[in-house]
Amino acid sequence: MSSTPPAVESLASPAATSPHVLIVDDAPLVRDMFGRYLGFAGMAVRYAADGLDGMAAVRAERPDLILCDLDMPEMNGIELCRAVRADPAIADVPILVISGGDPEGLHAAVAAGCDGVLVKPCTQTLLVASIRQILARRRSAR
Repeated sequence: MSSTPPAVESLASPAATSPHVLIVDDAPLVRDMFGRYLGFAGMAVRYAADGLDGMAAVRAERPDLILCDLDMPEMNGIELCRAVRADPAIADVPILVISGGDPEGLHAAVAAGCDGVLVKPCTQTLLVASIRQILARRRSAR
């Protein structure tokens, strides 16, 4: 498998109407795998290696959805969720948390304001369907 591009770099350049997903995960292989899944589904993908880089990328680019891990250095996924929800300029950006399955961590992610949780490993089909479902819910709520 190829190495993941540097933090906050594009994997693919789908059409302008494609959802823009920011993947925030400290594991390069995980970022690469999820990026490929989403790129194959026609989504534009950006990367961040931790919550601090992710927060900067959300503020700079305002993605359509954030896909983040819980266990990361600098700023973990719970802290990222809380920081996004506390910032009025980006508070409505949907967040899908994907993690190793620690029930306490997943419950804490929901309490911190994420829009959905998935347990690793997950299939491409489940990941893409979950993102599309969250985005559809957000569109219908507007």
